[in-house]
Amino acid sequence: MSDRMWIVLMALCIGVVTGLDVLAYARKGVRRDWVRDTPRNGGWNLPMIIVFLLSLSLFTGLAGDWSASFRVFGWLSVIFLQISLYFLLLALTLPLLRRYFRAETCAILWIVPNYLYMGVFNQALLAHPRWIIPLPIKFIQGVALIWLAGVVGVLGWKILSHLRFRRWLLQGAEKVTDPEVLAAWQGELLQVGEKESEYILVTSPQVTTPMTIGLFSKSVRMVLPRRHYTPEELKLIFRHELVHIGRRDAWSKFFLVFCTALCWFNPLMWLAMKKSSEDLELSCDEAVVVSLNEGERRWYADLILRTAGDGRGFTTCLSASASALRYRLKNVVRPARKHVGALFVGVVASLLFLTCGQVGLAYGMGTGEAYIYQNEAESISLAKVTQTKEEARKVIQCRDEEALTDYLSSLTLYQAVGTYDCDSEEEQLSLTYNTSQGTLGVILWENYVRVMPSWEKDLKEQDYYVSGGLDWEKLDGLFNW
Repeated sequence: MSDRMWIVLMALCIGVVTGLDVLAYARKGVRRDWVRDTPRNGGWNLPMIIVFLLSLSLFTGLAGDWSASFRVFGWLSVIFLQISLYFLLLALTLPLLRRYFRAETCAILWIVPNYLYMGVFNQALLAHPRWIIPLPIKFIQGVALIWLAGVVGVLGWKILSHLRFRRWLLQGAEKVTDPEVLAAWQGELLQVGEKESEYILVTSPQVTTPMTIGLFSKSVRMVLPRRHYTPEELKLIFRHELVHIGRRDAWSKFFLVFCTALCWFNPLMWLAMKKSSEDLELSCDEAVVVSLNEGERRWYADLILRTAGDGRGFTTCLSASASALRYRLKNVVRPARKHVGALFVGVVASLLFLTCGQVGLAYGMGTGEAYIYQNEAESISLAKVTQTKEEARKVIQCRDEEALTDYLSSLTLYQAVGTYDCDSEEEQLSLTYNTSQGTLGVILWENYVRVMPSWEKDLKEQDYYVSGGLDWEKLDGLFNW
């Protein structure tokens, strides 16, 4: 099976699994364990991979291997471009999606880019990008430094803001001891299959709306204002927050903040982050009201209306933002029947994986004479030519070595950010030259040239993108097939 078929097969598997998860979750409703089994857990996967690659890039760069750093930056640039474009399209189509699909489906769509962490495997299988963006090397270096400073600044600011808000929020907080409140809390825990909870229930003088704060299980705090709630209100409050906890919405918010930090230069990303928070709350309301009668839905809507608060950091809270309040109340009081959208989510996940790595970067424009022959074309000789097509190899003869050298010397080349593998189904020509320094290997395939000087210790091979593409008709006329 070819590499392309493997990529398509993996994309289909990701799409099917994602779609089935969405469908199974929708059918499960609010039965036991419903908040523990959700298709949008694990908002840390892509951030962990990116942080690891950035650290690796910095380490290899400081060690003197900037070519490896460029390869990492090339892969990450594809992810940044893809995330930025995806969130832009999602924000623009959100009104239409909300009209036809459930709120949970819209919320999942914001988290689907987390699957791009599997793009690492796509990159390993992908022969080469379909589109190359050539940029000056100084531009790439300058942009990379500015971008990295922005990422660190935005992400650091968001994390510090969260920690400061958490510290302020929990000042003077006390564990709940009221039997009535604890009974309501325990009742909702039992409804979702939690006999004993590791989450701590506290009251705080700082909050005006019920909220949950904390990314890790041991740090999660369910915080109530110091005011009286009826048993019915407590049931709705706890149900709402347990949905957030079970769905790992705090991690979803962290993932979205991380994506915003990566694409901080795109102003529409900040709008997308705001819209995504709205969909997380709308999907939570959807899960809560599905088992409520009309009267209980109105109590819930009134509770949201009377609740105002501050939801900074990686927190989830019952209160609604002013911009989304009207839409949120309408969906609570009169919930409409909408499509699950499992097929749509699956298709989106597949397309994201398939398109990962299809765009690449290149830098350092030069001629074939400089990059291939290192300005010594007159002193080298062609020793062997091998044609590879559909995994079959044969040695062929060159009719006019001088014409071949002149053609390759005249090419306009860009250094590709990264090294790629030629697809086994693609035709390629392998040229072996004898030089005064050793053997020089040159591979031609599609629109790329790979140069492999045997005497180089630090750089074993370098791929170049051919501006305008290789003229395969001309090459065919230079060989005896």
